[in-house]
Amino acid sequence: YITNNLSRSQDALQESYRNWPPVLHQLGDNAGKTCVVVDLVDQKRLLVDGPHCGLARQVVRLKNLAITDLKIQIPRGCKTKIVRAALTKDDIPAKFAQSSLSKKAEAKIAKAGLGDFDRFKLRVAKTAQNRKIRSTVRRLKKSS
Repeated sequence: YITNNLSRSQDALQESYRNWPPVLHQLGDNAGKTCVVVDLVDQKRLLVDGPHCGLARQVVRLKNLAITDLKIQIPRGCKTKIVRAALTKDDIPAKFAQSSLSKKAEAKIAKAGLGDFDRFKLRVAKTAQNRKIRSTVRRLKKSS
């Protein structure tokens, strides 16, 4: 018995549209770039596309990605043109830039770019701040 895929019901067609999450590359050459999950390859790999940041469609390990809370509704395995339109319609790059995940990634990149003396200054400032916190906590413990 062969079924005709062309005569699918409207419900089945609507089910093919899913809320796919934009993700952030954490490792590799594309670290810090965002892309959208287009399809699942298997349990450990995803097909992603990032037309808004110049990232070509490729298969990426799930372990190398950070999944965001944002969602866009696109069909499974859709073309880059549809992904680009959905991203601009929902203004996802601007929303992602305001997210905490984006801010953490930017801070990590900035920290990696520090020089020797900058790292030293950061360590001294952190030590001074921790010293103030520690003395305040000790003072509050003695008073109570």
